[in-house]
Amino acid sequence: MLKREEIIDAAYALLLERGYEDMGIQDIIDRINATKGCIYYHFKSKQDIAVAVINEVIKPAYINNWGGIYNAEDPVSAIIKVIDDIYNKNGKKLAKNGCPVGNLMLELSAKNEILSKYINEVIDLWRHFIEKALKKAILKKIVNKNINIKSAANFIIGSFEGCIMLSKSSQSEELLEECFLNIKSYLKNLNKLN
Repeated sequence: MLKREEIIDAAYALLLERGYEDMGIQDIIDRINATKGCIYYHFKSKQDIAVAVINEVIKPAYINNWGGIYNAEDPVSAIIKVIDDIYNKNGKKLAKNGCPVGNLMLELSAKNEILSKYINEVIDLWRHFIEKALKKAILKKIVNKNINIKSAANFIIGSFEGCIMLSKSSQSEELLEECFLNIKSYLKNLNKLN
């Protein structure tokens, strides 16, 4: 019998390729050569599979990427490093398929209250990590004490997701790189902002 993780991995790949609405249980079955009984042994519905993808794949990836930035000696440099690492590791994929959180946010925010709730939990966690990093950067006098931390965190997240959406729309890894450079420039200048 196929493992639950295989179903989740197949669903994650399909969510990136097609989106939630265009992904069906049959697509998952075909992808991993499973039976409906196997799928329904582990999950009650497509929505339950998507919740598992968000909680077991997407959320841990955000914790892994962003969770330690506020522990760094220089939290702003840590944020820049995460952006560089994400680009270097996944720039081509992001320009082709977009970001799973951004894709699901756009697709589901007005259509599926349950999945939207889980995606927003990931965004809130991400925002928390950035806000905590910026607070530490202020204490260490790396960032100007007068910045609005919540506003800056929202701007960083919005810019990051916007860069990925633009690059996906044009299928341009170069656009993603250029756009990420502007976010990094903003971060480097946070100590100069009044």
